[in-house]
Amino acid sequence: MSTPDQPQPPSGWGDAPEPPRYGQRAPEGAPQPPGYGQYGPQYGQGQYGQQYGQGQYGQRPPGAPGPAGPPATKPGVVPLRPLSLGEIYDGAFTAIRHNPKVMLGAATLVILVATVLGVLVAQLIVPALSSSFTSLTEADPELADLGFDNLIAQSLASSLGMSVTLLLAQPVVEGILTVSVSQSVIGRKLSLGEVWERLRGRVGRLIGWSLLRALAGAVGTFAWFFVLVLLVALVSEQSTGAAVGLGLLLGVGYVVLVVWLGVRVGLVAPALALEGQGLGRTLARAWRLTRGSFWRLFGIYLLAMIIVSVASYILTIPISVVAGVIGGTGGSTETFTTATVVASVLSSVISAAITTIFVASVVALLYIDVRMRREGLDVQLAAAAQAPDAGRTGGDPGARPGPPPGMLA
Repeated sequence: MSTPDQPQPPSGWGDAPEPPRYGQRAPEGAPQPPGYGQYGPQYGQGQYGQQYGQGQYGQRPPGAPGPAGPPATKPGVVPLRPLSLGEIYDGAFTAIRHNPKVMLGAATLVILVATVLGVLVAQLIVPALSSSFTSLTEADPELADLGFDNLIAQSLASSLGMSVTLLLAQPVVEGILTVSVSQSVIGRKLSLGEVWERLRGRVGRLIGWSLLRALAGAVGTFAWFFVLVLLVALVSEQSTGAAVGLGLLLGVGYVVLVVWLGVRVGLVAPALALEGQGLGRTLARAWRLTRGSFWRLFGIYLLAMIIVSVASYILTIPISVVAGVIGGTGGSTETFTTATVVASVLSSVISAAITTIFVASVVALLYIDVRMRREGLDVQLAAAAQAPDAGRTGGDPGARPGPPPGMLA
């Protein structure tokens, strides 16, 4: 018996008469059902459950909701629901293809300019470094003839210069990529000008976070090294084996601590780029967002770094080979040094671009994924994707119009 909320079944439904057995015909005068008396239903005829517009037994009509509800919408590069590992990586690649001018063009251009600027600035300290290395090569005439003092000075100065400029440029690139990915999630493609308009007021916080992270890493490494040397020196007086074991234990402990802290604060950059809060509050918010998700985040980060490391190594091998051939056949130390520096610059640009673009895209999607799991961000994103002006005013995943300013959703 049907309830008032259920539609009445078509006439003829109810207690159906028992169908004739296989190979028998219907009683005399009754309509002959198709297929009875024959082997199976005729080709092209309906099967059980296909009458009244239904599909085959056990199948759903097209567009019907599944057992767990309607399927997740996918207006952009990923479905709006908690993401799997494959969906995160696929979404990162799809986001790059979705907006290549920003994801590839603008990001690579900023990294290239920062790298070249770092090399040019490094030339100011090359003479001082070269003179300091001259004393090391004077003892070996062959090294002095090959100009290793200038080569070492150029390599070291270029590395220092690129490290400084990339330290300032990389957080800007990460912010640009994060904003672009956040819009690709809801199917929007922003121009570089629109991305910069959203990010402009948050660049200072991103650079500040990058400098703070680098300073904390340097201070932590120095403190660990100081404690390591002190303890090993004290223990080595008693037992050399104990000193070696203590050194290994402290080394492993330091690596574990750095990895744990890196994962717990890994979502600070996308939160700064999308939410626009202060650095202290964003740091506390990222710490809460990653609570209970360490191993999942760590595995995704680790696999992403392995992927970009292998890709960078494969792409930079030809550059090193060509530079070696040019430097070896050039016939002068200046040619060898120039080829080495140019190869180093190109390799640095390629490695930095691949690493930054892919890893930043993965981190941005992880930030969105964690918020969908914890805060139901998928509902807001689905509404933003349907808004006609979502690409400009309503599509920022960091924008939470519900809570008052300063309240975390």
